[in-house]
Amino acid sequence: MNTAEKIIIAFILFLGLVTRFPGLGYSPPHLSNDEISIAWDAYSLSTTMRDEHNVFLPLSFRSHNTYKAPLTAYLGVLPVMLMGPGDYAARLPSAIFGLLTIPVMMALVRLLGGSRFMALTGGMLLALTPWHIYSSRVALESNIALFFVAFGLFGFLIAIHKKNSVIALTISMVSFALSVYAYHTQWIFTPLLLAVLWLYFHRRTFTRPEYYLGAVLFLLLVSPIFTDYIKNKGTYARANTEIFTHEPGLDRQLKNPGIMPFQKFLLVAMSITGNYSSYTNPGYLFFDGLNLLPRGDPYQSGLFLWPFLIFLSVGLFRLPRMFPRHSTFIYIWAALSPLVPSLTLNAPNQVRNLVSLLPYTIIITAGVAILWKKYPTRFLYRAVMATLIFVSFFYFCAVYYYHFPRQSAQNFQYGYKQMAGFIPIHYQDYEKIIIDPRFGDANVYSGVPHLYIPYYTRMDPRKMLVRVENSRGLFFDKYEFRDINWNSETPAPNRLYIVPRDNPPPPGILRAVQEVMLPDSKTALKAFAYQ
Repeated sequence: MNTAEKIIIAFILFLGLVTRFPGLGYSPPHLSNDEISIAWDAYSLSTTMRDEHNVFLPLSFRSHNTYKAPLTAYLGVLPVMLMGPGDYAARLPSAIFGLLTIPVMMALVRLLGGSRFMALTGGMLLALTPWHIYSSRVALESNIALFFVAFGLFGFLIAIHKKNSVIALTISMVSFALSVYAYHTQWIFTPLLLAVLWLYFHRRTFTRPEYYLGAVLFLLLVSPIFTDYIKNKGTYARANTEIFTHEPGLDRQLKNPGIMPFQKFLLVAMSITGNYSSYTNPGYLFFDGLNLLPRGDPYQSGLFLWPFLIFLSVGLFRLPRMFPRHSTFIYIWAALSPLVPSLTLNAPNQVRNLVSLLPYTIIITAGVAILWKKYPTRFLYRAVMATLIFVSFFYFCAVYYYHFPRQSAQNFQYGYKQMAGFIPIHYQDYEKIIIDPRFGDANVYSGVPHLYIPYYTRMDPRKMLVRVENSRGLFFDKYEFRDINWNSETPAPNRLYIVPRDNPPPPGILRAVQEVMLPDSKTALKAFAYQ
């Protein structure tokens, strides 16, 4: 590796650093539902070794009536211990693993037969890709899983290409197993990818004993989480309803006794095919799939920068030329990645399909290399390519860092963090703090302030473990989290009421003591106390 390559690698990593770490508490504008659940569990584990629901060191974390894989919460324990609870501590693990995925991508391109130029190109493209930037700036389980899939594949390819393969293969199996602990989609995808690798490299995997031992190691490592699943099927019942067959219309048809079995088979096949095609739709991938702004806003961003569509089209057809030894594997990898997400509801879902990012980026890399090589002496053509990429990247930055925090803050339950800054100052002034979990226009959304408020006020997690939850709401410490109906509510002194903008109290009895504004200058929440 010469000096120029080292400088380029340093620049790529610097680019990955500055797009993934600064302003983690600003964009996205607030911890989301899923993020605060992971963040609180990490905070609770750091002091009590128990999750929100008082389960000791769980292998499955209950979250908003569904269940999450455990690794992300455990990875969040150290940051919250060192930095205290906050946005940066919650999102730091994802940002770190997002950055680490970039050099792994460069290594994968080389191991699959790409040139050094292609490896550098692949790293640069991943560093600039909106999908990966966004995923790395959110406490996202699938982003953690993506790194471990990439690193597992890296170790496997090292083992294939090197004579002394035991250490690399062991690292690979451990990494693949960690991907299963990181995100539920990997429960199916990772074993499928391993099966593909086993069959694709059959001349080596079928004849060397270490690969059989590696398979045994992987099965042993993942057995605890699957044993936990078998023992606690009821625990995972809500997660199981994410399967595509639970879509209401399809579910009714499949339960209709008048429909023949073959017709049901066609319905299932059509549903899977429709979901799969939505994940591979160019409009979704390159123009609006990131869904940063409210629906209908024309200034959306795709998962990839829009010029990448040109490079993907070229790369799909010329991949065998750029990866002559392993193009078949890359095609299979790219085709396999959207399959598991296609078996779930609400397609397309950018989080569940994040596994497609790596093979798509490799194919795009091949397209860039083809076009760059085609015009080796044409400065104008290369300048146009570079200009298109960077203009589209700066457009994404304008959308992501300026418009996104201002227009989509409400969707991230913006306001609870800001209100949490007011509560500790006046905590001793009130006997009860009553918080209405509804928010948004006409109170159409229901949030989780019972996690935001204690997290941002750094409440002792032990107080959460003795909470009371019933049909009226959730209660612990001084807090009551419940719907407030002013027609039946009797305001009293020494009570603080925190309500959404569309649920103010009748005039005359209570006075506003605090107001939190959304970035677009609309009121998010108000706090009221006795006159």
